[in-house]
Amino acid sequence: MQSHFTPKPLDFLPLSFKALKNPPKLLHYVGELRHLQAPLKVAVVGTRKPTTYTQQCTATLARELAKIGAVVISGGALGVDIIAQKNALPATIMLAPCSLERIYPPSNAQVIKEIAKEGLILSEYTKDLQPHRYTFLERNRLVIALSDVVVIPEAQENSGSMASARLAQELNKPLFVLPQRLFESPGTNALLAQNKAQAIYDIVEFVGDLARDFGLSLPVAKTQSTNTDFLEFCQKSPSFEEAYAVFGDLVLEQELLGVVKRENGRVVLV
Repeated sequence: MQSHFTPKPLDFLPLSFKALKNPPKLLHYVGELRHLQAPLKVAVVGTRKPTTYTQQCTATLARELAKIGAVVISGGALGVDIIAQKNALPATIMLAPCSLERIYPPSNAQVIKEIAKEGLILSEYTKDLQPHRYTFLERNRLVIALSDVVVIPEAQENSGSMASARLAQELNKPLFVLPQRLFESPGTNALLAQNKAQAIYDIVEFVGDLARDFGLSLPVAKTQSTNTDFLEFCQKSPSFEEAYAVFGDLVLEQELLGVVKRENGRVVLV
């Protein structure tokens, strides 16, 4: 799919790419270069077919990272990648597996166009190069190299995400995964079992720790009165749409914390 973007050559290479055995010779970009100056860049990559749990956690993680001034880096692919980038907008950098005259995958065109306008898209490929199997792996190495921290919410064994995990280890990038049920994410479960990654048990706490480690400001905490109002609201078992319209992401956060759950489309107290 043609992008109608007007890519420009980048007249410098981020220093982090020098750690690669095969750094890019030249980069092209569309969007806002200021995102390269973010004090914290977090790669969020994973399966193209995430579970509902992974989708929700990835969206919450991306939003929380954006709140502290971090930038989410990914590849714009189906599944985990595009969920993370959509929820981090405008604070996101996409590495493309093709030249910037093309949008790939076409099904993500709407979000990719938003990234091109408000975020940043980078590519090492010259004009009119289509994506190939090898360009995805090449793209992935740039995602990992540009990041300070790597998060893989869900991944299958022998997947591109696992190749990214190996590169993260080679480059000494801190690696984190979501705790998953048995058999649902064998790749990330193996990383945990082999002590190659750390688990994120509380997204807000995890992001808060990153903020402190990188000298970023923590978002203003929700007041106790807001939480009390939310709990009182949920005693009436509202529909999820009603609850989200009033309290927004607090619904998802309280669901992840096990305070509420969804039953037949309604939010109920646990």
